[in-house]
Amino acid sequence: MQSIAYAQDKCIDSQLLAASIVVMFEHRGLNVDRLLKGTGIFKQDLQLIEHMISPLQLMSLIDNAMALWPGNDLAFLLGQQWLPLQSGALTNGLFCCNSLTQMQRFWHKYHWSSQPWLQGWHWRTKQMQHLLLQLDIGAQRQQRFFTELALSSLVSTYKRLTHRVWQGHFALPYAEPKLLDQYYKYLGHDLSFNQPICVISYNASTRHEPLELANSQGLKLARQQVSQQRQAAKHQIGLPAYIRLLLTRPKTRCYTLPQVAERLGLSSATLKRRLKAYDISFQQLQDEANMQHAIFLLAVSGESNLTIAKQLHFADSNNFRRSFKRWTGQLPSQFKYWLSHAN
Repeated sequence: MQSIAYAQDKCIDSQLLAASIVVMFEHRGLNVDRLLKGTGIFKQDLQLIEHMISPLQLMSLIDNAMALWPGNDLAFLLGQQWLPLQSGALTNGLFCCNSLTQMQRFWHKYHWSSQPWLQGWHWRTKQMQHLLLQLDIGAQRQQRFFTELALSSLVSTYKRLTHRVWQGHFALPYAEPKLLDQYYKYLGHDLSFNQPICVISYNASTRHEPLELANSQGLKLARQQVSQQRQAAKHQIGLPAYIRLLLTRPKTRCYTLPQVAERLGLSSATLKRRLKAYDISFQQLQDEANMQHAIFLLAVSGESNLTIAKQLHFADSNNFRRSFKRWTGQLPSQFKYWLSHAN
């Protein structure tokens, strides 16, 4: 079983995000002491090699940063700096990839060493590629912050590696902000809000466009180095992501909270508490997993409501329709062509 990170575990390299937030506050002349207050993070520790912080500390830091930052562009600015601040092996690997597809696979396999707050899935429709993102070790209340951070880092990295402007659609799982200037500036105009899940969609032809710095030997070396780092890491996945994986796999899709708790060697009450620390519940994770599978069967496989109801173990299609509307606010029929809007 993968080594699972709980909210109190020191599993996040402080250089990945915490140090960058402090540097940005210093650059703006903002009060760093107020930023770090109550986080258990000390400025001098951020200079240490392999200094680790816990998800709880990161959540507290981000709460402080969002309250103190004078504007709504913090996550976007941090995303712009993501690639230059990564470890040498990860950066080298991305630069050596021969296409967007190879970049995506490389990031997906080793993302824990760079963006451990994310969990991703890859879907493919006839003419489009889709990358789905969920939160792993980030608080659900900070979903918008982590989404902006992730998408800004994607657009910036793509531009750095290809010297081309990003062409793709972003489905965002929260209400449309009052001000969209930062979204247009950093992500472009092809956006849709109030979506059930974060999805990055782009034309399939884009994934094969050659990258000028492609180097197969360099990529091989980078893979070896990052793989060694991954194997040496004490943690490789967060608790929310681990449970989502269980609930999306055919053999364990129907697991109940007591069954998951038993698998983890915990009591049901302890598992509930450990999920609460991530600002999420088992029921939410179960609903997310069912919703994601249902949308895949609707929008990618083109299955009927009855077929989906059977796969998700609903008594009948009417029960499935009611649950789907509770998950998404819409009926299943409205998602048949959901992923084709970006075409």
